[in-house]
Amino acid sequence: MTATAIAAPAARRRAASLSRDRRWALFVSYAFLILFAIFFLLPPYYMIVTSLKSDGEVARMATNPWIIADGVTLDQYKLLFTQSDFLVFFKNTAIVTVCVVAITMVVSILAAFRSAA
Repeated sequence: MTATAIAAPAARRRAASLSRDRRWALFVSYAFLILFAIFFLLPPYYMIVTSLKSDGEVARMATNPWIIADGVTLDQYKLLFTQSDFLVFFKNTAIVTVCVVAITMVVSILAAFRSAA
């Protein structure tokens, strides 16, 4: 037997070991990604569920806060759009955002052009 024939099984065992380690690291990575996704998606889910509940169900607090027990209602959205200045505030926010992004882009492009020259 040659040295190459003896070394080949050892190399295969090492490759299999690395593959097992990578698989374990991948599993741990995905587990943490799932935990972080749940952690970051719970507040938006809670806000949406609460916005679809009736006033009585929100005030009652005896029900489960994570589910809608009495049925979906859009009354909160009707109040938001008809009895508040939400659309005015949203328009003002959109105008400020567009202006800030435009100014930032102009300054960034000019700074990049200056540093490249």
